[in-house]
Amino acid sequence: MIENDYPISEHYKPHILDGETIARGGGWWTAVLLIADPVDKAKFVALYRWQHTAAGWKIRKQFSFRATEQIAKAVNVLQRFSARLAESNL
Repeated sequence: MIENDYPISEHYKPHILDGETIARGGGWWTAVLLIADPVDKAKFVALYRWQHTAAGWKIRKQFSFRATEQIAKAVNVLQRFSARLAESNL
């Protein structure tokens, strides 16, 4: 079941196909969403990072991928960097 309270614009909110929270705590929320563009119906993956303020959740960072090649490359780089990060924490 898709979480209904992702704090994104009303333009995209009804077009969320799937989503998953990566982290939530300390006034921050990070999630990855699969969205169908309301205009051309093309699917894209978006990474969001929100901060909770007195006025509610505010987008602090947002990045979208519209091509599977971009996603594959980003995943590859993240895996390599993750391994390097783990090495530095030994």
